[in-house]
Amino acid sequence: MGRSETRLALRGAFRLLTRREREVVALRFYRDLTQQDIADRLGLSQAQVSRTLSSAFAKLRSALVEP
Repeated sequence: MGRSETRLALRGAFRLLTRREREVVALRFYRDLTQQDIADRLGLSQAQVSRTLSSAFAKLRSALVEP
């Protein structure tokens, strides 16, 4: 899969995430914030952020692996 195809697939998979999951993933990887920074910003615990990221990654993996 080429780079542009990967981006399109990821964009489509990203739509499967909840609003909170999208926000947490964006803060983690586009803003490069730590889980604790995200937790502080969103009024969550670090454990909640960790669970949200795990859930989001599972959804993304599933969407990108299945044909």
